[in-house]
Amino acid sequence: MPLPPLGNPTHPPPGRAGPGRRALLRGLGAAALAAPLASCGFVPASRDDRLSFMFWGSTQEEASVNEVSRRYSERPDRLAIDTELVSYNGYATKMHTLVAARQEPDIAYAPQDMAMRLGEGGYLVNFLDYRDRFEALDDFLPQTIHYWDDEGAVFQTAIETMVTWYNADLFETAGAPLPPTRTEDAWTWDELVATAERLTFDVEGRRPSERGFDAERVEQYGLMAPAWWFSPALYALLRSNDADAFDEDGTRCVIDSDAAVEVISAVADLIHEHRVAPSPTQLATFNNGLALMMRSGKIAMGLDGYWHLLDLAAADFPYGVGVMPRFQDEALTCVTSGATCVFNRSLHPEQAVEFYLEMADPERCTLYADGLWMPLRRSYYTDPRLLASWCDTEIHPAGFVDSFVEPLLHHAVQEPVYRVREGGLVNSRLTPGLDPIWLGEVRGRDAVARHLRGVADRVDSYLTGVYPDVRGT
Repeated sequence: MPLPPLGNPTHPPPGRAGPGRRALLRGLGAAALAAPLASCGFVPASRDDRLSFMFWGSTQEEASVNEVSRRYSERPDRLAIDTELVSYNGYATKMHTLVAARQEPDIAYAPQDMAMRLGEGGYLVNFLDYRDRFEALDDFLPQTIHYWDDEGAVFQTAIETMVTWYNADLFETAGAPLPPTRTEDAWTWDELVATAERLTFDVEGRRPSERGFDAERVEQYGLMAPAWWFSPALYALLRSNDADAFDEDGTRCVIDSDAAVEVISAVADLIHEHRVAPSPTQLATFNNGLALMMRSGKIAMGLDGYWHLLDLAAADFPYGVGVMPRFQDEALTCVTSGATCVFNRSLHPEQAVEFYLEMADPERCTLYADGLWMPLRRSYYTDPRLLASWCDTEIHPAGFVDSFVEPLLHHAVQEPVYRVREGGLVNSRLTPGLDPIWLGEVRGRDAVARHLRGVADRVDSYLTGVYPDVRGT
């Protein structure tokens, strides 16, 4: 079977930079060089008695993966697991090379669009075929299962959703109202802006609306804007305004609709009009993640994902959480995560699927209680005992269940990258089109609308439809 063109990650995991164009070209070149090896039918000898697992992540993630692997390997009649941590920046390149050389691991993380292409190309085990063997697969939330055709699907590695994180001390000092924890009480966009104004001041203590405010010498910003694409937080805001980036058929970019223009203009205005959020250029000079920027007082709050809880817990300051703000009546969150794939060439696919389920079990893997991942299985949200097993901890702040669990179950949208074909290619055309807006080179609603019409026209030619997985259904 010919190697399908594999997409690049549409966005990097939190806190890590994704591979650039040069890295992608290097990966494609390496895959081309390795392609002649495919004809020899080489299979690594180690596959006979071991499972290989390739993944990306932090040192804490690596430690947890290794611990789950060790415990699994010690069980009777189970194979040993050889784990390999690969830098995210080089992950797509390495996967291209291994697949072309027919040396892919038994099981591996995969960026969203790459996982869909591998599945559609016939390279992956269909987890749905193992439902009779593993009853836990029937407990997975629908938005974690992504169909590349009517019968085959990839499963997410975990769940991560969007919220409003904040530094509680900074809110208390400013006398600002805390972000609501219940969806029905979610801030309107104007309420978010007003609160961010109270939390922003320059070195002389002046607010952005006060005369003499020095935008070049800001001491503290009210929030960090979700000014990057594909930001799941930005997508949640779009959908809360009944907007989208692509039409239902995946053949037209609709980022230039009036509703989408309103959201994107409003996010850019946080930076350049209201001056309550740092620009992308300023963020680069801070050179810190959200947790450290909030602890240092550079930023009071941020619209971002669950994964930050891991760093917030280690940063030693009082943090809190609330639901996302809204544009229309309903505040929404967005579900995101890469996939975990088992390759068809594995000699032990059933054990590889079983190992995946071990990693997906909050009672066996510490990354759920540690604040990196949210569970994939419905029972871990609906059964009080199972819910407490991963979120009733010292690091999960007050209002956590209202801010994360209830929105996931009742007010969530799925990021479009699993749905839209050629997702990596489409994103590589869309992202630079939005950069001039985030950087302030295109200002004002009318100018943004004209610019986005041009962006949509350029992206349209790369859209080739959708997979059956439409909006996580």
